[in-house]
Amino acid sequence: MGSGRRGRLTSDEVDDLAAVLAADLQRVDDRRQRGAFFTPPDVAERLTALAVLPASAPTDDSTAGTVVDPACGAGVFLLAAGRLLVDRGVADPATVARSHLFGADVDRASVDATRRLLATWADIEPDEVVGVVVGDPLHDGRDVWAGCPDGGPPAGFDAVVGNPPFLGQLRASTVVSATDRERLRRRHPGLVAAYTDVAWLFLAVGLDLLADGGRMVLIQPQSVLAARDAGPVRDLVTSTARLAGLWWDRTEVFAGHAEVCAPVVERLPGGGQPRAERLVEVFVDREVVAAGQAPEPVVGETWGAVLAEVLGIPPGVTLGDRETTRGSVGTLAAVTAGFRQHFYGLVAGVVERTGPDDQRPPMVTTGSVDPLHLRWGERPCRFDGRRWHAPVVDLEDVSAGDPEVGRWFAERRRPKLLVASQTAVVEVVVDLTGDLAPVTPLIVVEPTGTGEMDRGQDLDVLWRLAAALSAPPITALAVRRSLGAARSSGRLRLSASQVADLPLPVDVGAWDEGAALARLLHGSSGGPAAADQWQAFGRVMSAAYGVVAPEEVATLVAWWWSRHPASR
Repeated sequence: MGSGRRGRLTSDEVDDLAAVLAADLQRVDDRRQRGAFFTPPDVAERLTALAVLPASAPTDDSTAGTVVDPACGAGVFLLAAGRLLVDRGVADPATVARSHLFGADVDRASVDATRRLLATWADIEPDEVVGVVVGDPLHDGRDVWAGCPDGGPPAGFDAVVGNPPFLGQLRASTVVSATDRERLRRRHPGLVAAYTDVAWLFLAVGLDLLADGGRMVLIQPQSVLAARDAGPVRDLVTSTARLAGLWWDRTEVFAGHAEVCAPVVERLPGGGQPRAERLVEVFVDREVVAAGQAPEPVVGETWGAVLAEVLGIPPGVTLGDRETTRGSVGTLAAVTAGFRQHFYGLVAGVVERTGPDDQRPPMVTTGSVDPLHLRWGERPCRFDGRRWHAPVVDLEDVSAGDPEVGRWFAERRRPKLLVASQTAVVEVVVDLTGDLAPVTPLIVVEPTGTGEMDRGQDLDVLWRLAAALSAPPITALAVRRSLGAARSSGRLRLSASQVADLPLPVDVGAWDEGAALARLLHGSSGGPAAADQWQAFGRVMSAAYGVVAPEEVATLVAWWWSRHPASR
């Protein structure tokens, strides 16, 4: 059915049509379950403006100013791009819709909706929107536009925009099949790992589609900033292009569904200016307002630090100069974590404690860990879909079910630290007797001298490490490094290797004082006195890491304390 040159609709009427088309697609197919979300037109317009740059000079080339959305959905990004091109005098709406806008989607209904939307806006027929096609650029790249006139722009597109589907591998509805994962590995060598979200791969697709000087803005899950398996994609961007900007949403554009961001990536001819001179523009919230600048990350770095100043995260401690530290946590301890195998291997051996004489090791989950305080037996926890009050582990039953898992837990029966995940500050408990059985994803920190050194020395190392990991500068560093990796932006999540790489304090005297305070806090029953002790600990351990200026200490400790569970 054609749109029929019936007179151009108003801008608001076209936006209403976009919403109706998106709702129709939602009713036919639950796109949210497949990781696809409708982008509000105002957000699409503001983000598209970061990619569709004003032309540097007028041109007679009718294909200049081409824009592509590789997962176009209902077409709101291409509509926004078309409006921008018309406003900037590139061409009239009909010419823009016919020759400047390109899109693809694996879903025929989405392609039909996009064509109808653009045709209605431009007052032409849908079949004249020849650049929007059924196809999968994720697997076939630019070949999906081979049937278009001239096969699409031969030198690449001037802008790549859109909101590709979020296909994380921890949800059953969005997991990629083994066959499709192998196809993706062949198409994107080195970029596909066990927990790769398919949305990240669209950044690689976009880089291939961009012309020199072009820009890409694709909405991404915030996990792209710090997730381990997103590292190869981040490194591809920072090694072959420029991270020119980063949008971070704090206003829940997709409320209740996904926390999002959008890198602004620029393909620079000849490699661009020296990396040391590059700054990343930071934009925030639904209004996409400029909020500051930060140095561009280099290969191997996460991208969360770009947002640190905007989000009010203090500097804390810097890893750049190892000579100013006494090594890392890994210098004094082995840092490990269990896998899914160890989680499920416990199921057969977990029971409720029978009483105070039950000597089986307590099973500790992340929910039982508070800063320097173990909540096991004080409050219920959940494991394997059940609620437990004081769970213990029968290691014989575990070993009978999986001998390898049984050996792993037996080897953990030594003095150690347990580091929680998905927390607001780094939360550590000290296992002085070695009896605690940690549940994945708890991170286990074991002094490397255990069993070889004097026991008193072992425990001294434990308290020193507990103080170091609990210090405000370490939480600040951890938040910067892990921003985006946790389930929400207010939490942090570190891997075992990241914990091992955290630096140790520089001031030994202050570190000793902090370790003594850590012992007091570990045995504290809470209350106002504990709050004072915690803040004293924060000040001492800030000094231990070289933060001594009164104003800097006050800012750092206040920020840390505002996130700390004991402050509540």
